Parts: sequence; structure tokens; C-alpha cells
Amino acid sequence: MSNDIENKKDSKKIEFSYFKPVRSLIVIFLLGIAVYFFVSAITLFSLVKPSGEVRVPNVVGKRFVEVSNSLSRKDLRTELKFIDVYDIEDGVILHQHPNSGEIVNENSKLTLTLSRSKFFIDVPELTGSELPIAINKLKNLHYQDKSISIATGVISYIPSEKAATNIVIDQSPKAGSKISPDVKVNLLISTGDSGIDKKMPNVVNQSIDLCYDLLLAKGLIVKEEIVKTNEINKSGLVNSQSITADNIIKEGDSITLGINYYQLSEHPYSSYELIEYVIPSDMQSGLYEAYIEDDHSKRIRFSAPLGPGQKIQFVFQRIGNAKVYINCDKKNIRVLSINANNF
Repeated sequence: MSNDIENKKDSKKIEFSYFKPVRSLIVIFLLGIAVYFFVSAITLFSLVKPSGEVRVPNVVGKRFVEVSNSLSRKDLRTELKFIDVYDIEDGVILHQHPNSGEIVNENSKLTLTLSRSKFFIDVPELTGSELPIAINKLKNLHYQDKSISIATGVISYIPSEKAATNIVIDQSPKAGSKISPDVKVNLLISTGDSGIDKKMPNVVNQSIDLCYDLLLAKGLIVKEEIVKTNEINKSGLVNSQSITADNIIKEGDSITLGINYYQLSEHPYSSYELIEYVIPSDMQSGLYEAYIEDDHSKRIRFSAPLGPGQKIQFVFQRIGNAKVYINCDKKNIRVLSINANNF
């Protein structure tokens, strides 16, 4: 009997010593789960806790560059929209949403509508005026209640049997064109019926539309190398000439002009266009010419002796819809059409 009791006690001791490490593992496991949920709760709370609040300031009437830093410090994200105006300077805040005084959360979006100054001036008619009068017209223009001055660009001279000395024969941009005040007006001036000057004029920065006639009148063969530009106001301007100014020239000399060209995605009423035409292999060699006919006039804009496989390439200023007549030895071989959008 006593042996049975002793055996039972020994069995309980063994059983207790067996479960002791198991119980420790369970306690550690439960503590680990508790710590995990505690850390997860703290993390979740930090992620979903409400952000700070900001009172929206009043920025209407102020320039955006003056308030952008303060808006950033207030943790407001700005979204900018623009509207073209004619009597307010660039970058003035015309409208805001949300309105001033409203309470929003940090990092909220503040939509601002900014002015984008965009006004244009009608180019006056200068053709037929004496040069001093033409320059004076450009210096005394008016836009609403403002006095506006447009600068003259390159002034080129050409002999003329029809116009007296110092009279404007042509201008670029044309009369009636709408330009911003930073655009310069190039002028072609008559030197009277005094024969053809044998010196090469300086045509760099001149409009090809004006100086082409000047060079053609001097008996030169004009070749054009097209130079792509990202500035639309420079399109059509000469940026280089292979014969430097004041060099002696003679009829039949060739000159190569570098011509800036800005590629347009659309065709407004007035713009500079690029013509590239490869002479077919079945055509003969001869004098190839290109005539332009548009709302401005009918005029020649390319003339050179070429042969099959060679390229006719030139830039011209188009006014309205235009047809380009490609001729070989005075016979028409092709007509190209360029139409203005929405015209």
C-alpha cells in the first residue's frame, strides 16, 4: 500500500517536471502575441490618426510667386489653372478653392486660377511710307489706354524702279498681323532706280520673305539650309549667310542661307511653311522654280538649276490658303496646296 502511494507521488513529480517547460513556452508565446498586437495597434493608430488642420489663407489678388512658399509651409498642395487676360500682369491669383477662412486638413489641395497676360497689337501699314515715318508709327502705337512701342528689326535696301529712295517697299510681319510687343518688324527699303549694288548685303536676322527678293534682284542663286528652332518668333529668320556682308558679288553667284524653321502642329492664318520636294527621276534637268500664290500675292520663292533626284527646299511666309506651283523651264509639273486651319 505504501509502495503504491510512493509510486503515485513519483508519477506526479515526473508529470510536473514534464509540463513545466511546456508551460514556460506557452507563456512566452502568449507574451509574444501580446507584444505583436500592442505594436500593431500603435502603428495603426499612428497611420490613421487625424492630420493637423489648416485655415486657408486669402491669396486672391496676390502674385503666386510671392505666396507659394508660405502655402507650402502650411502643408497645402497647390494645383494651378490659367486664364488668358489682357489687362492684368502674369501670375496674379484670380480665384481660389477652397475659399479663404475654411478649415482643411494638412496636405489638402488648394486650386488656384492664375492670370496669363496675353495681349496682341495689330501691325500698322508701313508700305509706302518713308522710313522715318514708318519707324515713328511703330513707336507710337496704343493698346487700350497704354502706349506701346514696337522695335524695328533688320532694315534691308533694294533698288526699285517703282519706289523712290527711302520708301518702305515691304514689311514683315504684314500689316494687320497680330503680334506681341516683343516681336520686331523687319523692313525692306527702296534705294531708288540706282542700278544694282555689287556688294553683298547683311541679311542675318532678316526675314527670308523680305530678303529673298533682294538677293534675287542681285542675280544670286539662293540655297536654303533649314535649321530647326524651338522659338516660334524666330521662324523664317536668316541665321547665317555663306557670303559675308560687303563682299563683291556678281550675277550667277550662289549663296547659302541658314533659315530658322519652327514646325507647327496646326496652320494658322499666317505662318512660315517649309516646302520639300524631290525632283522625280524621270524629269529632265533645267531651271526649277517655285511660285507661291496666297492672300498676299503671287511671288517666286525658289529658283535654281537642278536635276532628277535633287531637292527643292525653302521656307516661305504663308498668308491664308496657299498654292505652290513647281515649274521646270517655265512649265508647271506639280501644284502643292497648304490650307489654313478653320479658314
